[in-house]
Amino acid sequence: MQTKSIQVKGLQKSYKQLQVLKGVDFEVEKGSIFALLGSNGAGKTTVVKILSTLLKPDSGTVSVNGFDVAAKPDNVRQAVSLTGQFAAVDEVLTGRENLIMIAKLRHLKYPRQVADDLLKRFGLTDAANRKTSTYSGGMRRRLDIAMSLVGKPQLIFLDEPTTGLDPEARIETWKIVKELSDGGTTVFLTTQYLEEAEQLADRIAILHEGRIIAGGTLEELKKLFPPAKVEYVEKQPTLEEIFLAIIGKKEAI
Repeated sequence: MQTKSIQVKGLQKSYKQLQVLKGVDFEVEKGSIFALLGSNGAGKTTVVKILSTLLKPDSGTVSVNGFDVAAKPDNVRQAVSLTGQFAAVDEVLTGRENLIMIAKLRHLKYPRQVADDLLKRFGLTDAANRKTSTYSGGMRRRLDIAMSLVGKPQLIFLDEPTTGLDPEARIETWKIVKELSDGGTTVFLTTQYLEEAEQLADRIAILHEGRIIAGGTLEELKKLFPPAKVEYVEKQPTLEEIFLAIIGKKEAI
């Protein structure tokens, strides 16, 4: 039985003369939350675009849900959903109409029922008949994630899903992500908010200068950090401190 949702080996990608990915390797377990961290320009979004079939890799093997992304992109697309950095909702339509549209595009039976179930799940029933141009940032993000769940994809990509959200909306989004994973959906998350990865991820990988330079659980990454100084109490390092230490370590080599 396939236990890996994603398998990436030797992934390389260049834009003209600039090599963005220089041999990326990682695996993602089914039903887990996997966080890919990296500074701006590290190549996180490029990885997501390749995994979701929006970009072709230059070399390497990339398998999503058991299908090669280059050889069988249609099979991959049927199993995945992608939510980008900015909510991709149609502002002319209402929340319900946005969901019905996606359900029809996915050729689902009873699109109105699908829409109503998701509106209820994401706490948007009261705003269902309002144009999404009137929604707050948090409501738009909730609707955006709801739209990406139409058809119950096995794997969802969340590319910096809480960018620009206030703290309350961010925590709300975290709750949804945890619920997705608890329900068996694999979540692939990119984020610049290290606290986000700390709160959500089962496993974390750090992408730096085109390569994965560290990966593992939060506890495993903590072991890469210098031992805590004993003053009055032993202070545990935050993921932010670990990330900066790892990045700095690599730059010093």
